[in-house]
Amino acid sequence: MLIGILAGRFPTSREPSIGGKAVPVWAIVLGTLVLFGLLETNSWALFDWIAGKPEGASYLLALGTLRWLPWLIVPYAAACLLFGARNGACALGLCGSPLTGLAVALAITLPNLLVFAVFLDWQWPDDPLRKVLQYSVFPGIFEEVLYRAFLFGFLFRYARWGFLPAALTSAVLFGAAHIWQGGDYIEAAGVFAITGLGGLLFAWLYAEWHFNIWVPAGVHLLMNLWFQFFAMPDDGSGEIYALAGRLVVFVPAIGLTLWMARRRGHRVVKETVWLRGRPRHSRI
Repeated sequence: MLIGILAGRFPTSREPSIGGKAVPVWAIVLGTLVLFGLLETNSWALFDWIAGKPEGASYLLALGTLRWLPWLIVPYAAACLLFGARNGACALGLCGSPLTGLAVALAITLPNLLVFAVFLDWQWPDDPLRKVLQYSVFPGIFEEVLYRAFLFGFLFRYARWGFLPAALTSAVLFGAAHIWQGGDYIEAAGVFAITGLGGLLFAWLYAEWHFNIWVPAGVHLLMNLWFQFFAMPDDGSGEIYALAGRLVVFVPAIGLTLWMARRRGHRVVKETVWLRGRPRHSRI
């Protein structure tokens, strides 16, 4: 996988197949999600048993390997099954440029940072390395690999579901996975709505930036990162600022992406693939 990422792109044009026979991609996606759910449950139990207190290198090692590594290993295994080990990384969008992803993400999330800087107080977090890894780097990268590159990407790029069906499926599951963050039913519904909306934006960014997963991963990572360095008020205004910080990224994300699409001379998500079909250049 590392060799594939460093190589950039493979000059291949492979359709999904197992043993030389075409397979329904949606069935592979469904089976993989079931397998992931089983592993996720057991890895959480193993992590709680091994990790101990949330401090030190041993905790971070357990967090990265037991808690988050399955989010990469499981979809990568499915990608290798369909496309071969040499192409698995590119099928998940990992062969795109990480530097491009970071640069685009910085431009998109700058208004988010400015909102926090103007209205909130700076706060250096306790145990910054752990919090940055646990709440920003790991979820920002691994959640995007599973929800965007694998779930949305495989349904849109290879199963011909169309953008909206694939993106909505991914967004609903993405939002549902975060409802635990709400303290009551109303807050949970709000978390589901805003997280699902963010999932739709991330899916669109992934597609329009030519399936470079580092673009939505970078945006996701940096949006989570800014939260770690500002103190949120305990009253209701903290939720307002948090919501404003999330929503404000939509304008630069859409504007910058459309500007770049005009420079390229085409958009990936067109009217012909909104409901059914897959985009051009969707093969690895």
